[in-house]
Amino acid sequence: MIHEKFTVTGLNEMVYHLREYKDKTDWRIDFYNIYGALLLTFDSDEETLDRLRDENDAYQMVTEWMDVALMMGKEY
Repeated sequence: MIHEKFTVTGLNEMVYHLREYKDKTDWRIDFYNIYGALLLTFDSDEETLDRLRDENDAYQMVTEWMDVALMMGKEY
């Protein structure tokens, strides 16, 4: 299993890193803010891989999950 960790400052960075894995299987990517706090984790499940095939859909997916993370009190 590939397990990557990235520190990001924007949604575009998340989409960029996720789309690098759209054709790979068995991976997990953790995204952290600049203070080292975990923001989001994505796995190579079927729905994620399907949404990563289209850049607009990938951006929408990241935005939806980031909204949830912010509502749960994560600092971006």
